[in-house]
Amino acid sequence: MGIVDNEKLKIDELTFKTLFDEFYQALCVFASTYLKDDSLSADIVQEGFVKFWNRREGFDNYYKVKSFLYTTVRNDCLNYIRDHKLRREDLSVLESVEFYTETLVEEEAYRMFYNAVESLPHQTRQVILLSLDGLKNSEIAGQLGIAESSVHTLKKIAYKKLREILREYYYLVFIFLLSK
Repeated sequence: MGIVDNEKLKIDELTFKTLFDEFYQALCVFASTYLKDDSLSADIVQEGFVKFWNRREGFDNYYKVKSFLYTTVRNDCLNYIRDHKLRREDLSVLESVEFYTETLVEEEAYRMFYNAVESLPHQTRQVILLSLDGLKNSEIAGQLGIAESSVHTLKKIAYKKLREILREYYYLVFIFLLSK
């Protein structure tokens, strides 16, 4: 079940699970930009989802949910940093609107890209994910037990499908592939 950005939401358990699946990973990465601790970030994101669930009646659209989750996670990260006197960076930088906006845009781009990758057929998805992990075609072929030429072909197919899926955002494919 996908959630359309502009549809009116009724937050039941199935919708909550869909929202959790869609945002959990991106929110964890988002929190990690503040905390530099994956385990702690996951805890804060889970707490953010609990807060959302407890207030679910107040949310009737996708954008309100998304905004609430990112804002809650950001605020909880900043509170944790203040309460535990973590000074990894100047706190004023982390509190700035610019840092928040930049981090939010980056995480949203990652979320969109990885959702597109997840929609690929199994073997094609495996090839792309291994490629993003920095493996060469020969290493991917060895790991998956397929010919190196098959890896090359599957990559070409994946790039084509990703361009179709992300046609309005096709530049993301190249940003992610070049940044790895």
